[in-house]
Amino acid sequence: MEPQDVEAMCDDPGELEKPDHFKDEKVNKVFDKRQWSRFSWIEWANIDPIPKEEQRVTHPYSIGLIWFSVNMNVLSFSTGMLAPEFGFGFKYASYTMLGFLIAWGLFPSFFALFGKNLGLRQMVHARYSFGYFGVCLVSICNAITGIGYMILNAILAGETLQAVSPHGHMSATVGIVIVTLLGLIVSFCGIRVLNLIDMWFWVPVLISFAIMAGEAKSGPQGLHVDPTEQPPSTRSVLSMGCLMAGFYATYAAFSSDFSLYMNRDKSSSWLFVVIMMGLAFSAPSAMILGAAFATSAVDIPAWSEAIEQNPSPGPLINLILSSHLGNFGKFLTVLIALSAVSNIMTTFYSMGLSVQTAIPVLTVLPRFTIPILATAIVLPLAIVGQNHFYNALTNFVSIIAYWAALYIGVVLADFMVVRQCQFSSYDLSMWNDWRRLPPGVAGLLSAVLALGLVIPFMDQTWYTGPLGDKVGDLGFEVGLGLSFVFYCLLRPLERRLWH
Repeated sequence: MEPQDVEAMCDDPGELEKPDHFKDEKVNKVFDKRQWSRFSWIEWANIDPIPKEEQRVTHPYSIGLIWFSVNMNVLSFSTGMLAPEFGFGFKYASYTMLGFLIAWGLFPSFFALFGKNLGLRQMVHARYSFGYFGVCLVSICNAITGIGYMILNAILAGETLQAVSPHGHMSATVGIVIVTLLGLIVSFCGIRVLNLIDMWFWVPVLISFAIMAGEAKSGPQGLHVDPTEQPPSTRSVLSMGCLMAGFYATYAAFSSDFSLYMNRDKSSSWLFVVIMMGLAFSAPSAMILGAAFATSAVDIPAWSEAIEQNPSPGPLINLILSSHLGNFGKFLTVLIALSAVSNIMTTFYSMGLSVQTAIPVLTVLPRFTIPILATAIVLPLAIVGQNHFYNALTNFVSIIAYWAALYIGVVLADFMVVRQCQFSSYDLSMWNDWRRLPPGVAGLLSAVLALGLVIPFMDQTWYTGPLGDKVGDLGFEVGLGLSFVFYCLLRPLERRLWH
């Protein structure tokens, strides 16, 4: 990171102009961000737009590394281990995961441009499509998604730490508390500290995964490909695609939160490419490695026993690293477990912004107070849900893809069709004025109508629609396409009636 980049992200908020809703002197006496920011290195900013003069980050690679660090973790590895559950061997699982992740990664990479070019938080930007009040529902869905992912990361990290403890004496609950609190503490400091940490956080994790693959070796008693592997069914491929959509497409709901400080005059294309590279080389690599171990374990009793002992990857990771490298292997296992902290702290940061957008009255509080409340939700649910991890993972990640598809379709239609891909079409002065913003009827109605047609294409353990039963899960694709089309039809009508 260049010195000016660090300077831009570490500027004292006390030098910034107060937002409009803090102009009132009575409020300032109770809560003066300038005053309090002098006593601690904490980000006090809320959902206010970032003006152009404060966007001083000139190199996009630091933003791309955030995405690489967030996804090079134990959750990605564990998701790859689901390949046999979907009827995949290693070869076809690798092709399928890589293809879908690259496709779905296009959306968060593109949505990051809204932050750079407009200086708006992702959910605040959604007000221009869903309206001031309609976006509250979208923001709540986004916050729930964040909580779900933090629970999954906490469970994985906790069970991996338990596996590496002597004779498993440390409970997974202790590990869950440790990683959750670490993520919470770092999230207090905001994007400036997140960026600096994520610049290097991925390095030891990547090295640990590489050593693990090397120590596993290749051959019949190591990583290998079944020569008799059969192609998966179309239904399996589409189900895997929905899982990957839940993993990557949902990032579009907060990707611009991390590109706000990118200089508005720099290349948008280059920012898109760098973020796309961060996404393309992080989760796919970890998932493919997880698929390699899961499919190879079928022929290796020791590996298979470790997986049966606990479906989370902790025992398997510890078995491979500790049996070959002793205490150093245990150290590497701990590093892999702590890789979940990067995802947790980043989600904590963005989730606070989503909650404040959903409940605007909470903007009188600093953003970092919201994750404290979220922790009270994450910890008990993670502790209770640790015994049902894999069922929770497949069900949750697949389900959340549906709402993300509807959100993406509406926002894309608004920008690409209604606004003709012109960032200048956004009147940034109305971002917090519900009277001037679109009413949001077109956005919400487009999502609801599309959802009604998505249901027949669902293929989940808890529900399978009549069309999903025949062709597989096409809910994400159908939802995205239909919400896009419906918005293109309904938004002009909405403008005639309300604006």
